[in-house]
Amino acid sequence: MLHILIFQTIAKPIWDRRALWLLYLALWPLSGFFPAEFVPVQVIVVMLVLTIFVIPHQVADFYLPPWLLNPSWKSKLSYWISAIGLLAAFSLLTYGLWIFSSNFMIALFTPIIIWHWGSLDTIHLYPSRGPSWLIGSIGRGTLVLIAPLYFRPLETQELFINFIDSDQSNILNTLYSFSGYILVLGIVLEILAILVHKFVRIRGLPLQVSAHLTESLILLLTFRFIHPLYSLAFYFLILHPIRHMYRIPAYIPESRGVLLEGDGLIKNLSFHFQKTNFLSFVVILGLCVWFSWKIFNGDTMIEATAACVKAFALFLIPHSLVTLLVDFNPKRLEG
Repeated sequence: MLHILIFQTIAKPIWDRRALWLLYLALWPLSGFFPAEFVPVQVIVVMLVLTIFVIPHQVADFYLPPWLLNPSWKSKLSYWISAIGLLAAFSLLTYGLWIFSSNFMIALFTPIIIWHWGSLDTIHLYPSRGPSWLIGSIGRGTLVLIAPLYFRPLETQELFINFIDSDQSNILNTLYSFSGYILVLGIVLEILAILVHKFVRIRGLPLQVSAHLTESLILLLTFRFIHPLYSLAFYFLILHPIRHMYRIPAYIPESRGVLLEGDGLIKNLSFHFQKTNFLSFVVILGLCVWFSWKIFNGDTMIEATAACVKAFALFLIPHSLVTLLVDFNPKRLEG
């Protein structure tokens, strides 16, 4: 019994995710060698992660609906015109609301961030997508949203202030005031999800629980000791896109049956890039043009970088809607 508890329930799941822990271990010393306050470092870090990780994971939004819904017109020009039109409409709506009230948009983005990032982090624990997954998703999303603000409030708010036309945000100030209670709530919800899975759903404890809780602990330590420029970029702009791209091949018609844990990360990502590399290249080119245009018009490097991040924030709502289609689609990993 002790052998099963220690090795099968704790040690093995943690060891199976050793590549993830190596990423964290690499992040910690690197953040010490490159001061986040040095402007070129900020620009290089953000632009690199946008190019390498964020763009490839977001361009899949154009492909996922036809892969999932399999409409008869999925290969026709009318689909792409409709898809681009909807994306432009949502982006213009987001931009208009942002101009109307940045506080309102922060309030709107908060639940989107909680669900979007939390649901992807917990799907491997609760693949049946039941109540445990809903509770655990809210818990993990709450934790990663509030922990940077709780542990590093000044640096975190300074980063976010770069994206709003104001010296402060009432919503951020309010979130910080309650951040201690919200952080505890996130931890409690993560534990509650496990208990619901065990005693309400009568499913037994998922074998990956120890690895998931270990990651939660390491995330908290990362947000506590690492500058938000690195910790937020690593979690939101690197780890999340990798996880998103990793599960996309399960929905590509030619590779149905390549499940989340199947055949390794490199092979799964190669399926993704084979399908999306052309559009990724087009968007990367557009990003370079936009950055250069901002510099040409007199913006500082930080302002130009912030403008690039804002451009991707305009796509957060449609991106979240597409991933909702993935999360709740009844045909999800079936071949």
